[in-house]
Amino acid sequence: MKSSPNRSGRYNIRVLDRAFRMLDLLADGTERSLTEISEAIDLNTSTTFRLVASLEYHRYLSRDEESGKYMLGIACLELAKSFQAGNALSRLAAPDLEALRDDVRETVHLAVLDGPDVVYLQKLPGLHAIGFLESRVGGRLPAYCTGLGKVLLAYADPAYVRDLIEGSHGTLERFTPTTITDVDELIDHLATIRERGYALDWGEHEPDVRCVAVPVFGKNGGIPAAISVAGPANRMEPLQENWTVIEATRATARRISFKLGYTPSDAQQTASRST
Repeated sequence: MKSSPNRSGRYNIRVLDRAFRMLDLLADGTERSLTEISEAIDLNTSTTFRLVASLEYHRYLSRDEESGKYMLGIACLELAKSFQAGNALSRLAAPDLEALRDDVRETVHLAVLDGPDVVYLQKLPGLHAIGFLESRVGGRLPAYCTGLGKVLLAYADPAYVRDLIEGSHGTLERFTPTTITDVDELIDHLATIRERGYALDWGEHEPDVRCVAVPVFGKNGGIPAAISVAGPANRMEPLQENWTVIEATRATARRISFKLGYTPSDAQQTASRST
């Protein structure tokens, strides 16, 4: 993957960088005081106050009157809605994702890879109650310990994956007993995923969640996204033998891929990218 100029840092404007760092900080949904924001982004309180005041004026931040703490404002929601409405991939995939959710009755996701993380573009809650899934539209999780992230990493060059993981995470955090924390083991695991064409998540980020994830192919063999079906262990197990969910997810990914212009002749280009 090549870095675009605005990701290289060459044309960055300091005040905008600071404002975006502030928004990124609050994107986890945790309210923070002015002091907490200042300490987290390593700015003095007077500079932080000026930035917070500007973002609040433009409705990108909101202040709770009782606690005095700040959270993301309504303008962030408006931007997210505009992105969703204008995102061709989300619009194109939506009917197939809904059909998949209705078929398997579990939670369905559409996600993309952004650096070392997976970012969720869509989440269709399952028809069973499942309140413990951490995923949310616009949220991000480490790619190495999620089904969606692993299947997207599996089709990238192994050397690139190693550099990405080691450069971003250093050591891989263990979230559950099944989290892969050794980079060499992860690289081998990704090769297995690439060979079979789908990834399984054995509760590697959330211990009680199981997941089947499949890549979505685009024109010329690119992989712009992945989809998944996720549910609790007691309904998804035995995961490796849950062919109803595995095949339904693969069939849905194929339909979306064909809509994006993917053809069987693109498969060779896809294979060459992962070697």
